[in-house]
Formats: sequence, structure tokens, C-alpha cells
Amino acid sequence: MKKAVFCVIAVVICICSALSGCQNTNSVKTQGRPQNVYLDSTIVEFANVTYEENSNKSGSIESVTVGWLFHNIAGKQISAKIDVKFYDKNNLFLYNSTKYIRNMPAGYTEQSFQLANKVTYEGAGAAFVDHVVISVTEM
Repeated sequence: MKKAVFCVIAVVICICSALSGCQNTNSVKTQGRPQNVYLDSTIVEFANVTYEENSNKSGSIESVTVGWLFHNIAGKQISAKIDVKFYDKNNLFLYNSTKYIRNMPAGYTEQSFQLANKVTYEGAGAAFVDHVVISVTEM
């Protein structure tokens, strides 16, 4: 009997410790889906993210397109600046594009990929893209 009670208590403690945790609210750096797109923000989180390399007939990369859907975690309506920065494997900056969010309601989640939430980097440098950092700051 003692053994069964002890096992039940141990299982409950394991479950409680697995479900508890700390959250750093200073900055949310979320590794997105795919693993080479990162989010740096305290006001939104990824609902979905895409990374596509577009190749020509010979197989070389002509462009890289990144798309995202955000979920507002700020707890209020937000307007924000979105900087999408492309880097090579040595963390050297290659390209930046800026987009904006206007009046996103608290708790809102974007539902579909549109031009407003996609950035394409084209040209010779696209072949060198290793990772992308999306920074979202409130205006």
C-alpha cells in the first residue's frame, strides 16, 4: 500500500513539474517553424511562418520569400513596425524590408498570407541567405 501511494505522489509531482515553468516577459525570441526564421518581439508571436527558396531551371536560388502570420499577445490594440532582415551563414546582413501593422486588436490572429505579410529577397545575394530575423516593435 505504501509503495502505491508513494508512486502516485511521485507521478503527480512529475506531472506538476512538467506543466509548470517560467516565462521571460522581457523579450520573446521564438524560433519559428522553419528553424532559420526567428522572431524578436514582445507584442506578437508567430501563428505561422513560411520560408521558401525559389530556384531557376539550373538549380541556383533566385529568391527567398518569408511569410508570417502573427498573434497579438500585447493585451491591447497595437500598431507596429516589422523589420525583416536577411543574413548569411556568417551573420552578415544582406537585406532589409520594412512593413507595418495598423490597429491590430488585442488577441487577434492573422488568418491568411497576403502581400502585407510576405517579403521576397531577389537577386545574386539570395543564394547566400542562411537565416531571417523578423523584429516587431510598437510604434
